[in-house]
Amino acid sequence: TMGNNPVGDYEEEENEIKKSPTDALIGSAGGGDPEVIRYFLFLIFYLFILFILSNFFSPLIAFILWIATGFGIYKVAENYSEAVPWIKQVLEKVQNIGFTSTSPDTAPEAVETSIDESEEEKAADLDNYAEKFDEWRVTKDTISPAFVSAGDRIRNFSFNSPGFYKVRLWLFLILAPLLIWVVMWDIVSWPFLIWFSLWFSATDAIYLSRICSLILSYFIIIRIYSHCTNNRNLPINTGMMSDFDDYVVMHLFRVPKDFDSFKLTFRALFFDFIGGYLLLIFSGYYVILSSGNVTRVSIDNFVSSGYPSLIIALLFMSVFIPIMEELMFRGFVLDLASEVYGRWAAIFISAILFALIHPLFILTVLNAFWAGLVYGYLRLRTNSLWPSIVLHSLWNGHLALLAFYY
Repeated sequence: TMGNNPVGDYEEEENEIKKSPTDALIGSAGGGDPEVIRYFLFLIFYLFILFILSNFFSPLIAFILWIATGFGIYKVAENYSEAVPWIKQVLEKVQNIGFTSTSPDTAPEAVETSIDESEEEKAADLDNYAEKFDEWRVTKDTISPAFVSAGDRIRNFSFNSPGFYKVRLWLFLILAPLLIWVVMWDIVSWPFLIWFSLWFSATDAIYLSRICSLILSYFIIIRIYSHCTNNRNLPINTGMMSDFDDYVVMHLFRVPKDFDSFKLTFRALFFDFIGGYLLLIFSGYYVILSSGNVTRVSIDNFVSSGYPSLIIALLFMSVFIPIMEELMFRGFVLDLASEVYGRWAAIFISAILFALIHPLFILTVLNAFWAGLVYGYLRLRTNSLWPSIVLHSLWNGHLALLAFYY
């Protein structure tokens, strides 16, 4: 959860968190656990589906169809879970993976007792069902609803009513990133670009102007986050940008001090780089198969002015971009989505939106989606943005250095 209701005090829950397949994969590579092997094989199969789709459709269409296929597989498994017990067990494990805790004090006898009591309550409710239904029908017939004209309905309509809560939620999830990456990136940065062009080369001026726009974006994101935190029904009004809560900054940028958070960060770093380079290899094969030529992928265009340009580019790519993108997607989007859809769905939503703001090439979209999953999981487990910022910075920084030297 956001703000005054934090996502969860994971420091207190660390000793209670059940060993899950995700922890095993990030931790000790599974240790030969058959469950972990099955999950890994399914992940390979799911990536193979993406490979097949990429050969028939454009990268963006293939990515969207791949996501839809995942939802379809989940829904089919959910529909057949009652008839097939092992599917139901797998779904329960997937839904609770990485976040559930099992209390050792819960004995089987206590569970059986609670089940028996609930069955007795259901039986009692069924006995009185017919009588209660007749009473409700008589009451319904004697009370006629008040007539409301169409004009009254239009006059009393409010977009901030409870019935439009999810509509407002998705407007915040979609429009807030667009506000930052379209308005701030492409419009507000222009005055800075004109100014810096008088003193620097074209590429350096672009980087410096976008650094300035990202600094301004920080205050906008914090204010939107504060508004949603202090107004849990997410109203859209003229006072949205006037709210600033110091607690939001402390909540998002707290520094994890427990040793488990540092261990998890190192494991996530390993996962981030292994997955990223596997996607680089996959994308390279895709380019060869689709075009028949080995195409050189340019990560960025560094001018020949030497190390000053490199320093400016590193500040832009490995300092300001990671902070702002993590604040937006692993802070605002992830916390807001988890209010309604839960933690894993929120990680998935934030990863998709994070991938779609990148250039729509198969390499960048898949790489950002994979990184979004890793960074989102790390944010929720450590309850801090700093671990995901560090990983994001290392990835962007090492690509910038490779592009500069090679």
